Amino acid sequence: MPAVPVASATPHQGLPPAAVIRRYERALESLPTPPYQVFEYSVDQVGWHDMAQRHRVYRAHGLQRDELMIDGGRAVSPPVVRIRRDVRDHYAVGNVAPLPAAYVFTFAGVAHVGSHLAYAFKTAPLGSPRAFAATRVVIDGVSYLPTSISFATRSNRADGAGTMLFAKAGPYCVPTRISVHATVDGKKATESITFSMYRFPRALPPATFKVGGASAVLTPAS
Repeated sequence: MPAVPVASATPHQGLPPAAVIRRYERALESLPTPPYQVFEYSVDQVGWHDMAQRHRVYRAHGLQRDELMIDGGRAVSPPVVRIRRDVRDHYAVGNVAPLPAAYVFTFAGVAHVGSHLAYAFKTAPLGSPRAFAATRVVIDGVSYLPTSISFATRSNRADGAGTMLFAKAGPYCVPTRISVHATVDGKKATESITFSMYRFPRALPPATFKVGGASAVLTPAS
């Protein structure tokens, strides 16, 4: 394995930073993807587009069923259902976690989380600026998976910064909360997404992803 680009001295406790990053890489490489999952999420936006909603999501092999259950504090009955195909999980830890092939890691400190250690690193992307860049990652000292990833975003219309929190759920690592502060078209905005009620069934009925009824629509993947 090539040398890991980590700047800084060895922490006072725990493993040297380069050893932590090697274990972090291996943990991400071996992390399984759930073939089936069900969860709920609440999204709150203030500023650019005010929103307060709660959804239930079913996923299986690139298919997604999203049920809008609560909107603006009011129950949606029946729920509005959106079926999507070829879905990419934008918040999956494997899609957002920084890797040494694309980032420079600088050791930023070590802390106790319960009875074990966590390691913090500042991260700076290599190469040209990008729309999404991780700026800091905290790595659990037992699983060596991220517990939080801080990031910055930039586009023609918006600039923002935020943090994603992750936790183990069985053999998987799932997002638990995402918070973002941004300026969109010159206006301050905030967004928070909280994930809960994770389940990983062995299968889902085929009818889960069929379009049926006036409240169900098929939307393109994004």
